[in-house]
Amino acid sequence: MAELNPAGDPTLEKGPGTNGIWTFVFIDMLVFLMFFLVYLSERHRVPDIFIESQHHLTPWVALLSTVALLTSSWCVAESVHATRRGDARAVMRWLSFSLLLGGVFVINKIVEYSGKISAGISPATNSFFSFYFLITGIHFLHVCAGMIFIAHCRARASQETGQGLYLKKIENTGLFWHFVDILWLFIFPLLYLTELAR
Repeated sequence: MAELNPAGDPTLEKGPGTNGIWTFVFIDMLVFLMFFLVYLSERHRVPDIFIESQHHLTPWVALLSTVALLTSSWCVAESVHATRRGDARAVMRWLSFSLLLGGVFVINKIVEYSGKISAGISPATNSFFSFYFLITGIHFLHVCAGMIFIAHCRARASQETGQGLYLKKIENTGLFWHFVDILWLFIFPLLYLTELAR
């Protein structure tokens, strides 16, 4: 007899999430690793340009974004625990907090981009800002996608909490959101703090 998962559905894969999300995260991780390695190579080639360009960034704003994302990730983890308990109201509450904090990140990034563009800084300014807009821009799209997934899970929580497929859905969303946060933990020091450590 098949072993039941916490939601009572024996047909679901064991462990958090599904094989599909783990495969996606692994491939996406390799893509970002390639970006990071090329960035470091270019930084080694023209360090003065990179150091000077970093003076145009505001580390404390990025730190605020970091705190918002990490706290949002914790909220998603709590929503997964609430799903396993079958507590739909708690699921919706934690996902609402997560969306709010994700929104803080999005607003911060939009304000930051607007400030750079208003100051005449664009991806064409130099190689540092080419990487800055590329790496943070792709990550920004990941954040927006994650927020869409979270919003969907929240919208379906009252109807689907307690179902095995919903548990896997919210676990997949949580894994993706944690991955997005981990990426930012690499991006933040790489782009904003490397010069400060000299």
